[in-house]
Amino acid sequence: MFRRALIAALFALLAVPAGAQSNDPSFRVINNTQNVVNEVYASPANQRSWGQDRLGTETIAPGSSYIVRLPADGQCVYDIRIVYQGGNAEERRNLNTCNITDVVLGEAQAAPPGQAQGQTQSGNPSFNLMNQSGRVIEQFFASPSSQQDWGPDRLGNDVVQPGATYAVRLPVGECSYDLRWVWQGGQSQERRNVNTCTMNNYVVR
Repeated sequence: MFRRALIAALFALLAVPAGAQSNDPSFRVINNTQNVVNEVYASPANQRSWGQDRLGTETIAPGSSYIVRLPADGQCVYDIRIVYQGGNAEERRNLNTCNITDVVLGEAQAAPPGQAQGQTQSGNPSFNLMNQSGRVIEQFFASPSSQQDWGPDRLGNDVVQPGATYAVRLPVGECSYDLRWVWQGGQSQERRNVNTCTMNNYVVR
């Protein structure tokens, strides 16, 4: 009887498709940039806060990697924030980390036809601004990182209420943007060098 049950269990394991999703959301950060990574945050996409720095006292040097261990509790969709030495940061939203092994920073991308490698990446930088901060956003600025000024308030006469989403329409072309938002009451926050062509949503927490 025991032998028959063991054989049945082995057949059940073999029947699992090779491409089935893992229940382990852990992943490896590979730093292919020229900058040291000082902080890595990974929080479930449905949470408002980033939580603790997953590196602790560690850093990720250029060319090195680090395994971020996350609990296998059924949660697979994570937001990831990378902070480089000097304060520049990038974010990746709604990643199903159960389906990936590596998060590669500075991953080379093929240049579009007619564009040589090394030129500024171009694409559609528009995105949805999602306000999960619990406060009203009165102004929102998005300017190409190559420019010196913030430019116009992208909200115009509108505001973004807590829990609301606002479509930020930007001209096709440059992808690297500096973002600044101002809450009701005058407090503001900024994010620099965000590649908006690689995201659909930008969440303000």
